Amino acid sequence: MRDSGASDRRRLEGLARLSGFSDGVFAIAITLLILNIELPDSTASATVGMHRVLEEWPDFLSYVISFLVIGNYWIVHHSIFEDVRRYDRGLLWLNIIYLMFIAFIPFSTSLIGDFPGGFPVMVYAGTLTLTGVVLSILWRYAWSNDLLDDAVDGERMHDVTLSILTPSVVFAGSVLIATVSARLAMYSWFLLFFADSIRKRLVG
Repeated sequence: MRDSGASDRRRLEGLARLSGFSDGVFAIAITLLILNIELPDSTASATVGMHRVLEEWPDFLSYVISFLVIGNYWIVHHSIFEDVRRYDRGLLWLNIIYLMFIAFIPFSTSLIGDFPGGFPVMVYAGTLTLTGVVLSILWRYAWSNDLLDDAVDGERMHDVTLSILTPSVVFAGSVLIATVSARLAMYSWFLLFFADSIRKRLVG
């Protein structure tokens, strides 16, 4: 006869390992972001030095946006796995793919500072767009395959899906804007601070 207690213990240990591995990837990715900000060359004049620092604004903007976005994705990921009660190989692979995009964010962030222009902005925004899309697929996969807590209803599934995809909509729009102006595309990321409240008003 199968020991249900041992089975539950293995399941909980597996979920703990999954969450621990995911947290480690998030921690490394969010730490690597600061390495993308390079100090300007030293100058004789403090005024010129300040000017050089201000010229690094794309690095600072992408750092702040990336830090907050990765933080938001961690919060959503943490919230999702609070509701996960079971897992299968499909969920594990979707989580790996999601973490692959998270780990790629520091590199795409560095492109903006090293090679200013439309293409790096498109790579960066495209990366963050796909990160949200993969997470929404993971969430819906867990729902469709009965891997979530029984208390999770259709309304919560829908609300979490919209919450995940809202930043992706902003970044996807900035990809299109970047074909015209990289600077304007970067400015459009400030919509992220208001996008969630706008979505809630529109959806009701």
